[in-house]
Amino acid sequence: MKKDIIFLIFNILIIHCSVAQSIDKETKVQFNRAVDNINQNNYEQAILSLDSVLQEAPHFKTAYLERGKLLFRIDSTKQALRDFTRAVFLDESLGEPHFYRGYVHYRNNRPDSAIRELTMAIEKNYRKPEVYYIRGLANYDLKDYNNAITNFNQSIDRDYDFAYAYNDRGSAKMHTGDYQGAIQDFKKASSYNNQLSFVYNNLGNAQIEVSDYQSAMDNFSKAIDLDPNYYKAYINRGRVKIILENYDEAITDLKKAVQIHPSGSKAYNNLGILYLKQMKFEKAIQQFTRAIEENDSFAKAYLNRGMAKEYLGELEEACEDWKMATDLGLSKADKYLEDCK
Repeated sequence: MKKDIIFLIFNILIIHCSVAQSIDKETKVQFNRAVDNINQNNYEQAILSLDSVLQEAPHFKTAYLERGKLLFRIDSTKQALRDFTRAVFLDESLGEPHFYRGYVHYRNNRPDSAIRELTMAIEKNYRKPEVYYIRGLANYDLKDYNNAITNFNQSIDRDYDFAYAYNDRGSAKMHTGDYQGAIQDFKKASSYNNQLSFVYNNLGNAQIEVSDYQSAMDNFSKAIDLDPNYYKAYINRGRVKIILENYDEAITDLKKAVQIHPSGSKAYNNLGILYLKQMKFEKAIQQFTRAIEENDSFAKAYLNRGMAKEYLGELEEACEDWKMATDLGLSKADKYLEDCK
């Protein structure tokens, strides 16, 4: 997902470059050749051309900036960061290289550094919607959902049909408990881009929170229609079918999720819940155990396995699972531990 966003933004921001600096005629020709290669998506040749330009004109800030973008595109983030830094060094008034420096930090899972650079870009009057959007994503990664929403608002103000910004604002609203606001944002995102399977999956999750199960199931189905291998949508649709007690179809969805993504702990946990509701306790324990094998920090799977063990009269083993769930931060497990005293 993060990488998809990077390529999306890159395609938005690649520009027809102009030569504003004083360079000789041959270097200008070489730079324009690089621009032609960029516009033709011939990135490797463009980088070679820019290498030649910078050998002849080592103070050409625009060439550093454009080469940095291309290096970023092909995952050479260290080299890209070096070029963006050189562009800043050559002209401290430039906001765009600060944006890309922030972008590199965001991609490298350094949200604090990303926010600092993106804020500098804004302070230097580089205020495109993508700047606020990436800063919003960085805030989101830091679980600062209110500031994330503020930045997504600013991004949308500058690009009203920015589907990704609506989607991520909706995700942030989910974390603040504003489920109706999230639903509206996910619907807005899908209206501007109806090919994003994860938007329909997110919309379905929000609709579960307001008990609109049929609409949720319909949206999970839309996500699957767009991406038949979207295992998360199968898990979530199976979850709704469990709630609606449509167990046979739920098993089909959850087994499909496991087939697509065998290491997905949530599918095993939901299968366990399904068997628990059917009072097939040994089968439930097998699924919860598999979920824990895939993710030994999955607190809910420990809680659920403890419940299944309790039904089988294995209270001591159940208490061990509930204790583990509590240790992992699941406060809901505390009330089960009362039976262990």
